[in-house]
Amino acid sequence: MADQTSRPFPIQLEVEFLDRISEPVRDGKAKSVSAIIRTALERYDFANVIVLKPSQLLISVRLPAAIRQNLRRIARAKHTSVGQLVRAAVEAYLPQLESGAVNQLEIPAVPPVPPTESVLAPAPKRPERKRKPEKKSSRKKPAAKKKPAPKRKVRKGGTR
Repeated sequence: MADQTSRPFPIQLEVEFLDRISEPVRDGKAKSVSAIIRTALERYDFANVIVLKPSQLLISVRLPAAIRQNLRRIARAKHTSVGQLVRAAVEAYLPQLESGAVNQLEIPAVPPVPPTESVLAPAPKRPERKRKPEKKSSRKKPAAKKKPAPKRKVRKGGTR
């Protein structure tokens, strides 16, 4: 049971993992997901923990400016990274390439996708707002007052 000093602590979990730890709650084997996490943390021996991260390489790919901008826009809208979007697109394309349905040197015509989902589609243009003409005021704005410079303290006994 949680003590009185417990507070919310945000933890980012993958959806599949959260579904997995929600099953005992649905089956009545655990009180809540939070209870499962608290119990697991209390019982786990962190002394010999090994965190496995898949090895990754940083590569550079030449992309037209429009694709780069759309990748960034979509990543912001979907709250994900540009890398995740690139991986999703490549993983969807690779089976076609590997099955021989697509020639590596020929990029097939792709059916149009709504602009919010396609990296290649240009960003929708915003309608330009008509600006109202500025009214010239007969009153003059008062000049900003300058703050006096702070006084420096003079050390006694010479300089270092």
